[in-house]
Amino acid sequence: MAVVFITGMSGVGKSAVLDHLRNMGYNAVDTDYDYVLEIQGRDGTERYWDIEKVASLLEEHMHSHLFLSGCCDNQGQFYGQFDHVVLLTCDLDVMLSRVENRSSNPYGKTEAERAEIIDNYKNVLPLLYRRATLVIDTTNISVSQVAEEILALLKDA
Repeated sequence: MAVVFITGMSGVGKSAVLDHLRNMGYNAVDTDYDYVLEIQGRDGTERYWDIEKVASLLEEHMHSHLFLSGCCDNQGQFYGQFDHVVLLTCDLDVMLSRVENRSSNPYGKTEAERAEIIDNYKNVLPLLYRRATLVIDTTNISVSQVAEEILALLKDA
């Protein structure tokens, strides 16, 4: 069984794709909720996966496909346990528009959060590209098309 990790910046469609996969009957977990520790650092709040919770989640789903999504500072330490790392991207203007207009998540509504998104786009996104096994640009495609591309990965599993 495959473990597929879906990552990317805020506003690229991670939650929408995960919801779509969940509605199709797949095990899909958004690690942004209940799996994150927020630690105050010198440069502000840093987000880390709770290592024990994520390890337990992976152990529990060894006998079925599992789709995880999120973006945390320490996610790379789990990459060896993922069959695929899917990076969702889109144009920065589209990301900012999606974040501004979404009602499912309050993050990105303040100037400081928008500045953080822009900084992450410039500085974190290049790091995510390096470790991705598949990159999907969500700028001009539907959630179902993104899900189809991700599900095609299971053909080898």
